[in-house]
Amino acid sequence: MPDTKLPRVSVVVTCFNCPDYVGDAIRSVARQSFRDFDCVIVDDASTDNSAAIVQQVLDELDDPRFRLIRLEKNVGQTGATRRGLAAVQAPFVCFLDSDDLWNEDFLERHLAAHLNESYAVGFTACNARLIDGQGALIAGGVYWFGKDRAVADRGRAFAPIDPARVPKLDMASGKADWRQQTPYRLYTRRSVHWVWVSTSSMMFRRSLIDLVFPADDEVFRLHMDFYVVVMAQMVAGSLLIDEPLYSYRLHGRNFAANNPILGGRLHLSARNWGDTYAQMLDRMLEAMITDRERFVTALGEKQYMRMSLRMRAARANPLIGWLFVVRSWLI
Repeated sequence: MPDTKLPRVSVVVTCFNCPDYVGDAIRSVARQSFRDFDCVIVDDASTDNSAAIVQQVLDELDDPRFRLIRLEKNVGQTGATRRGLAAVQAPFVCFLDSDDLWNEDFLERHLAAHLNESYAVGFTACNARLIDGQGALIAGGVYWFGKDRAVADRGRAFAPIDPARVPKLDMASGKADWRQQTPYRLYTRRSVHWVWVSTSSMMFRRSLIDLVFPADDEVFRLHMDFYVVVMAQMVAGSLLIDEPLYSYRLHGRNFAANNPILGGRLHLSARNWGDTYAQMLDRMLEAMITDRERFVTALGEKQYMRMSLRMRAARANPLIGWLFVVRSWLI
């Protein structure tokens, strides 16, 4: 085949009062094996020395691919991300939370997955290791990744564990060595189920982000990730990389992942998110109605109608919801 050029990737890191971890997050981007990227760090008007820490790390790196944007007013998760997106233009984009860490091959593996010969997905997502505030491993993966959490182990008193997924511990170095995995799964279901970890685990097509990104910064100050990811899945589907390619940090001050106890089916959050999810779904439907022409242009009339009906099904009681699903099949 003729010579081809790999696409460029943009990285947006948002930070608010995270001086203990943001430096390591940025360094994990700088260590990427895939080199053709740019990275913008948006400090959302931190009230501590986070911005100074970011600038210190950038001075140490002395790398023109990295730049800092300091906001004078706190605008929340969505507003800070929007400001970062406005500063980058690559056809693929990733979002890294300021307390998480990427493996060195994160960008390389995700871009390779996007360039598979079978299916052009809207976004890719990988599993995660869990680490504590000091960077020590506390779990090898997130059990619900790629599964419906409600039924992940239902009715299975004894569930086998693949020996290949158990690491070998190196006593000399004090590290864990997992056997490299290369399983990929196409997730095409157009329904509202959270099967991913966090947006730090994902790489999106920029055109998809531009379509589904929420329009209102104040309404979506928090939970932007749920809104964007579910909308993206409903529009375009995703490709799951079962191997953990980043570390999700549980440091005790996480907003969402606030459950201090891990094990089995215990979620990272002890909070009941039902009301929040319902509000997000209502706002998704509102956006699709308000911007109907834009969505129809991107999706076509039939897919737009199917997506709307599936979202209505998620907000209705089981009987009415089933009727919406049936209607979506008939289109």
